Amino acid sequence: MTTDAAQKPLNYFRVAWQSALAAALCLGLPAGLLLWLILLQQIIHFTIIDQTITLLQINGLISIFVLAVCSLMWSYLLARISGYRPWWKIGFATVLGIILGWFSPLSNLDGVFVNQFPIHTLYAVSMGGLIWVVTACVGLAYGLILQNIKAALMMALTTSLVSVLTLLLTIILFDQFGIRVGGTVHLAMSKVTVSSLVTSAITGGMVLGLGFTKYCTHF
Repeated sequence: MTTDAAQKPLNYFRVAWQSALAAALCLGLPAGLLLWLILLQQIIHFTIIDQTITLLQINGLISIFVLAVCSLMWSYLLARISGYRPWWKIGFATVLGIILGWFSPLSNLDGVFVNQFPIHTLYAVSMGGLIWVVTACVGLAYGLILQNIKAALMMALTTSLVSVLTLLLTIILFDQFGIRVGGTVHLAMSKVTVSSLVTSAITGGMVLGLGFTKYCTHF
């Protein structure tokens, strides 16, 4: 933080909406890239879309790479929003948190509870586990770059809690309209997933942005 920035009271409303928007665009949308393309394929029939979908389906690591690259833009924007100058540190922490969370055993809860729940419940458990561990890892990583254990624990807890609750509420909302994973609605999983990823990114990004900005002012 610069001296001038530190002397000004934080505009938490500005931090909240800017963080939410940045997270939706740079994290929520890229996280569901394959499914967005599948939905787009139903409207626009281009060969490039078909080829991209096939490529992403064959090699799932490409989707993670795209998300990691897009997360660097989120990191840059968060640095501008919060006033924390070394944005590359945020970028490293974000990518590290995503990778650690994505490959964590907790991100594969559907494999643990397979055949123990109905498909839609298993889907909710799996998505909740993935979002929880990824957001928790990112929150912890952010606290570590600030060298603040309290900040790490608080950002991990609040971001993961809000993100998972938003995800589950979105899934429940779609279910109320008869759009359920494993149901009869065409491409229900794609519709529910892309929507829940964006909404959880909005609320999670807002909370993470507020938390990081608050703690980095004391860094």
